[in-house]
Amino acid sequence: MVVFPYNTTDFAFTLNDVFINFSTQEVNTFFEITISIKYFDFYGAVEKTKVLEYKIPLVNKAQIYNVGRIIHRYLAEAPVFSNQFGFQFKTAKVSFEVREIEIEDASVVETISLNDVSFIAGPTPKLTDNNAALLSTNTNFERITENGFFIVNMLVPEGEHTIKLLKNDNIVSSETINATTLENVYSKKITAKEYSGKKGDVFTVQLNVSEIKKSVVVFPNNVQSHQVVFTDQFKLFRSLEATGHHSFPKEYKQITQKYKRNLIEILEIVSTEKVNSLRLDTGWLLKSDTETIDSLLDNKHAYLVKNNQVSLEMVPISKKMTGEDSDEALYGYNLEFQINKKNA
Repeated sequence: MVVFPYNTTDFAFTLNDVFINFSTQEVNTFFEITISIKYFDFYGAVEKTKVLEYKIPLVNKAQIYNVGRIIHRYLAEAPVFSNQFGFQFKTAKVSFEVREIEIEDASVVETISLNDVSFIAGPTPKLTDNNAALLSTNTNFERITENGFFIVNMLVPEGEHTIKLLKNDNIVSSETINATTLENVYSKKITAKEYSGKKGDVFTVQLNVSEIKKSVVVFPNNVQSHQVVFTDQFKLFRSLEATGHHSFPKEYKQITQKYKRNLIEILEIVSTEKVNSLRLDTGWLLKSDTETIDSLLDNKHAYLVKNNQVSLEMVPISKKMTGEDSDEALYGYNLEFQINKKNA
């Protein structure tokens, strides 16, 4: 018997910790599973197919198996940030065929199939409503300044939807989008200046008349405004505005080796490489913004964006808390990035 944790009605998520359950009453069998993944490049329109096969041995006539992270590896990675919003990567369609096989003669005891499950990259969203969702691990308020922008990513089932932008609970813009069976991931960028955002204003992006929404609050301008864009667990772009000082420290990474000569331990430098780094002071952040920083550090790509163009490609390295205002629940951090050599 095979029990799938998926169906053909709802979206499945690659980083969800659910398992296919295998069990049998037979004495001497094992299972084979074939996974057929139909997927697309980011912004791409040409369907690609990857077929994977795995043998599933049984322990006490049962086994569980997670396929989500296998599928996650084949879904599209975001390209270099290009300020392109709207529909993003297309939904992957995954089919499964499971065969129970006799060990002695390789005959097939039973075949079970499940076809065209809709897969989205990332963990199960925290905020969902009738197969729609906010594709962010941070569902709370975030902060920007008058000079900043923020990015909202949403999952929309097939059909017509309205996305509204509210400023202090008043609608300032509205658009209608049409989702298909493959076009389900929608991204929207909001720039505070475009809507005359001032200190204390609250912007909210809302999907239809539902609980799927994301809010940001406008903080006062600070020393500077650095827009950091990164890819998150959903393989989508998100943003963080750093408002403090920045610096470009130069560090040197050495590869060394130790050996003994005449009973004396010798340390020898094999090579020395200059490492170009960027340090950013975030300025004051909301407590809920700390999740955004954690998401930034969990991922591989980050970009320093100026005038909607990438000025640096970077890899996030570390964070360090530099300040705390317990009365206002505000925090400050120093972030460090290693700059890719082609931008150094």
